[in-house]
Amino acid sequence: MKKITILIIALGLTINAHAQKKESKSSFSLSADIVSAFVWRGATASPTPNIQPAMSLTTGNLEIGFWGSTDLLGKFKEIDVFASYSIKGFSVTLTDYFWDPAKKYFDFENKSTGHSFELGMAYGFEKIPLQISAATMLYGDDKKFAYHPTESDSVKCNYSTYIEINYKFSISENDLSVFVAATPTTGFYGNGCALIYAGVTANRIIKITDDFLLPVFATFAVNPQTEDFFVVFGITL
Repeated sequence: MKKITILIIALGLTINAHAQKKESKSSFSLSADIVSAFVWRGATASPTPNIQPAMSLTTGNLEIGFWGSTDLLGKFKEIDVFASYSIKGFSVTLTDYFWDPAKKYFDFENKSTGHSFELGMAYGFEKIPLQISAATMLYGDDKKFAYHPTESDSVKCNYSTYIEINYKFSISENDLSVFVAATPTTGFYGNGCALIYAGVTANRIIKITDDFLLPVFATFAVNPQTEDFFVVFGITL
């Protein structure tokens, strides 16, 4: 199969043609987080400090971008490519994840690729700060035989799915986000239908000087199925 990452760019260009008819303004975003550990969807991806740069181009309702994470020792690396289209609180996102150092980046063959392609949808309610999101892996490294010993087909996708509810609110100068997440079936995120992630993230802007403000955040979370807990502190540049 050809390089599916191109589909993300092609999707972006197609939607972009429609979006430009309504909105000609474009913006470019560049940022980076430094975190004490990289925790993702109820599991520790990297237990050591990571630098996580991100950049994206937004035109109208369309955003296309890159996100990455690397630890300070260079032992863990991840790069993601995404295209997202949002309208009236609803968004659809196609993401290409890649984090396996043993795989070649330009290998997109279903049997051997280290890429995982995911389709995600999210809806944020207008009157309450509540968001519901769901994401399913559709192609690539998420193979069914890896989670089901009786499965003999080495190329069948497992369709691992992550579902999250997120509620945001503010206390004093702190923006907080309470979340709970589950997976419906055995796969990348857990065994069977189970709660796999729950916690709270707090964001605050610390005033260093009149001209320098430092955004910081902290997450306290647990995985009810594995009984793991996570504590992460980060700063945004």
